[in-house]
Amino acid sequence: MNEWGGDLRKMADGQFGLVTAAQARARGVQRYELARATNRGVLRRVHHGVYAFVDSDTWWSYQEWAAQWLALRPGADVSSRRAAPDAIVSHHSAAEIRNLGTIVAHGLDLTAPHRINVRDGDTHSYRKPVGTRGVDWDLVDGLPVATPPRIISDLTEAVIDGSHLGTVINDCVREHLLSEARIAELCSPHAHRWGLPRGEGAALVQVLRSAATESVGI
Repeated sequence: MNEWGGDLRKMADGQFGLVTAAQARARGVQRYELARATNRGVLRRVHHGVYAFVDSDTWWSYQEWAAQWLALRPGADVSSRRAAPDAIVSHHSAAEIRNLGTIVAHGLDLTAPHRINVRDGDTHSYRKPVGTRGVDWDLVDGLPVATPPRIISDLTEAVIDGSHLGTVINDCVREHLLSEARIAELCSPHAHRWGLPRGEGAALVQVLRSAATESVGI
């Protein structure tokens, strides 16, 4: 462990405190060595093929989700994936990471332009383009996460619980992340999914904001 631990620690410090078995193998470290280090309490297995140093100062609340993102392409260069992500955290998970509304994600939501093969049954994938950085996604502590506009658009299209979506909208307006007019534009293409005439984004926003207000008894 002493021969290669420093190199892997440095790598882990730059990627959520995590290192993948593929990255370790590329540096001459075999899986059985990772297993031994795990048994000794030096490493902790966070996800299949992804490990964290137990005594690392680098820790993140959503480390397990970051591990799942790393596991999609465990041998790839992380800086390249951050610059042009093959998948982004989206929908409920993105809202939770960005602390928007009262949404609590039940598993990890990922969006990618291709099919995502995952081992975890709690991971939900959506096949759509990831879009443009700064418009559709941006980095949050190094993890590509959908932006507030993309979150609202995706959740409206998915027809989630209206009161929860309304709290996301209310937070975006209250925190001056988006204007109500802009949110109406984002909701318009999906208004018909909510039983309203197609294009009635403004009416849908009012319905969702009212549902959020009623849910908290205001």
